[in-house]
Amino acid sequence: MKKDETLTGALDCVMLVEHKPLGEKGEDTYAFDHSRPDIHAIAVFDGCGGAGAWKYPEFSNASGAFVAAQMTAGRFPEWFAGVRAEDCGRPEALAESFGTFIRNELRSIKGLCAPMGISGSMVKSFPCTASIALTTRAEEDLVLLTALNVGDSRVYLLTEEYGLVQLTKDDTRGNPDALENLRDNAPLSDMINADRDFRVKHRQVKLEMPCMVLCATDGMFGYLPTPMHFEYILLDSLMKSSTPIEMENLFKEAIVKVTGDDSTCLMALYGWGTFDTFRHGMRRRYDTVKGYIDRIEAAPPQGREEVIRQIWSKYRTGTIFDEMQV
Repeated sequence: MKKDETLTGALDCVMLVEHKPLGEKGEDTYAFDHSRPDIHAIAVFDGCGGAGAWKYPEFSNASGAFVAAQMTAGRFPEWFAGVRAEDCGRPEALAESFGTFIRNELRSIKGLCAPMGISGSMVKSFPCTASIALTTRAEEDLVLLTALNVGDSRVYLLTEEYGLVQLTKDDTRGNPDALENLRDNAPLSDMINADRDFRVKHRQVKLEMPCMVLCATDGMFGYLPTPMHFEYILLDSLMKSSTPIEMENLFKEAIVKVTGDDSTCLMALYGWGTFDTFRHGMRRRYDTVKGYIDRIEAAPPQGREEVIRQIWSKYRTGTIFDEMQV
């Protein structure tokens, strides 16, 4: 039998972790499409509740943030249907295409609504974030990952060699690093909205399989003590699981204990073949990251922050794409 060399043939599974404290009123949502053999997409969207708190009678008094995330996710399949695998050769054009498409959609619904009854520099019509991962098959055992993002939702990648790598860069004021942002919670400097222009950033990398592609809203990582803890919780859930469903449940349980927000994460696995192979392949990386967490927890309270910063200074150069020497 001929080996299936399509992207679909390399796809092991897709996992979803979703937590909505407010139920269907939650402002996180997602979209994915793995129906084509040559290009796949996963994406998450997070309504910006502060900037988009105004409630619209035209949408049953739903907030602008809620409507923006739902509209963007709902219209995403139409945009993606027009994207071909070869379009990933021009990531800047892809980013511009998505931005134009969503901007037009949101401005069209804004035109149907009465003006907001509030104003100010922080207020936006229909604001949300987005992180999108488009995956295509490259030569041999490689995949080409194209990441698009606006705001502070992120695209990560996971490999045996590098662990969990943050591929995208947040749109936050003052440009804090991931650890600083956990301490300061900097406001967003850009977001999808119907009022002003926004910029969809793009990043592209070739990955050797096996690998995992992950999109996450800030509720997944924004309430943890350090960036290392996100990778640790992910891998700890994996090590304690024998099936993808078990991993989804354990990952969600761990996040729910600490998060104060809607939390959504989509994960697509490529090239491992079996879940056992995935788990065994990540064991060495898990031991390394667990060592970091054990050091932090063993440190006395008065010296813990210094230990965290020592570990972070090493960790960031291997897991923040902008700082990696690859």
